[in-house]
Amino acid sequence: MSFAQSDKAEHEINVTIPEVALLGLVSESDKAVSMQPMMATEAGEAVVLNEISSSRIWVNYSSIISEATPRRKVVAVIQGELPKGLTLKVAASAFTGSGKGKLGTPAGLVTLSNQPTDVIVDIGSCYTGKGINNGHYLTYQLEKEDDENAYAMLSAQNTAVNVVYTLTDYR
Repeated sequence: MSFAQSDKAEHEINVTIPEVALLGLVSESDKAVSMQPMMATEAGEAVVLNEISSSRIWVNYSSIISEATPRRKVVAVIQGELPKGLTLKVAASAFTGSGKGKLGTPAGLVTLSNQPTDVIVDIGSCYTGKGINNGHYLTYQLEKEDDENAYAMLSAQNTAVNVVYTLTDYR
């Protein structure tokens, strides 16, 4: 006959996963985007303003959400003033790259202003991957305003504005 002792020991393990909200813009070259209209080549022609587009900036982000904040979005704001008569629009591509998780959905072609505008929505816990060819590709369009007098408001100038992107919680 054998006898064994019955004894046990235990300890607690705490697991902490931090909330994360990181955003970066990357480019193959300079992050500055230059937009110039097609010049008129003959007297009587208009400067072509509705076909100016540029894209080479990628949005990368990392997100860990909480129960209190189940979704995030990327918003954009213009800092500075566009020349009178013009609007700046941006569209984010569908996600591409090596990321995983609940990646965001592009909001479509949106007009930027000095108020936050949704660019990518419905972001959960995810990461896009780092660098070019990961995340969402941004395409900018510079257009003449729909106003009948927009062309008359144009003047020759060289203007720079900043577009600021923020990964933020849904409110």
